[in-house]
Amino acid sequence: MLRSLTNGNLQNKRLRHITNGLWVYKHPYWGVDSRWPVLKQLGFRLRISAIYRSLKRLQMKCPILWIVDPRFGNIIKYFKRSLVCYHVVDNYTAAPYFSEETRANIAKAEKFMLSVADLVIVTSPFLLEEKSKYNNNVHLVRNAVDYEQFTAINDFDKVPEDMKNIPKPIIGYIGAINEKLDYELLNSIARARPQWSFVFVGSFSKKPGSPACQFAYEHPHNVFLLGQRAVTDVPHYIHACNICILPYRRDDYTEAIDSLKLYEYFACGKPVVATDIPAVREHSQVVYIAEDANDFMHKIEKAMISPSPKQRDLQRAIAMQNTWEKRVEQLSFLIRAASLQKSKHCILTKI
Repeated sequence: MLRSLTNGNLQNKRLRHITNGLWVYKHPYWGVDSRWPVLKQLGFRLRISAIYRSLKRLQMKCPILWIVDPRFGNIIKYFKRSLVCYHVVDNYTAAPYFSEETRANIAKAEKFMLSVADLVIVTSPFLLEEKSKYNNNVHLVRNAVDYEQFTAINDFDKVPEDMKNIPKPIIGYIGAINEKLDYELLNSIARARPQWSFVFVGSFSKKPGSPACQFAYEHPHNVFLLGQRAVTDVPHYIHACNICILPYRRDDYTEAIDSLKLYEYFACGKPVVATDIPAVREHSQVVYIAEDANDFMHKIEKAMISPSPKQRDLQRAIAMQNTWEKRVEQLSFLIRAASLQKSKHCILTKI
């Protein structure tokens, strides 16, 4: 059925066919959000209408609603659904890149989502403990790594062109350069060790006045911001680093992080230095954990000593146990269980 829909009007910018059984939907431009109440409501109605038409074309009569941003919970009542899943990937109400007003709105929206969700998925123990207070079907499903992709890089040597002329040693961070990073720490260690090169691969916040934006334009000379790169190129950038770092701030937001890039670092067998947050604390046997800037520099120096094969093997073993294939199996099991539980509840209600 789905193959027959790959031709004709369905092949447009709004609904794109990826592979058998997988489609990506994009809101039409005329359904954008607005700060004006009337236009905002109109845009919302147009978006709902566009989703209806896409579901009809795909013959999806009772879909699973998988919601990550709790502010989209207002669409639930407009759809006949088989299941509502709320996927919590961050401590949204503590996100430093949101204003106080936005965080308050998110808190209200999240309270609603937790009250109506049939299944809640969280990515860290912190979130598991917090969300379990408001929903009795909350499960921990951590982030993961494409293990095959990241370990294959060890079979050949392909240094990215924009890293070939950067002086070694290279201290690398691969990920979003935003408010979760500790820029006071980064500036301190970069200035204290001018002979080291600090390479950042990822998009950076361009919000005027933000610490990330200021760092991007006023960083020390030995800091190199290479920008965002394709996912398929990420293993090459990690492989080109001597040391990989997780220089996170320590606050309520990073307390809830389950760092995806940590699994990627492990899959590549790279020495890792990080600030002391829960996500790395449980892997203290293969991560150098630092308390402050001076300790961070000391741990980098310690990590520069070639790690033992045993340490690299342990890192890769951890990565191998945290693959996306295993996560899909876990999620599939939880979805089936939640669907069965809901079906039983519906039958009992009817009786």
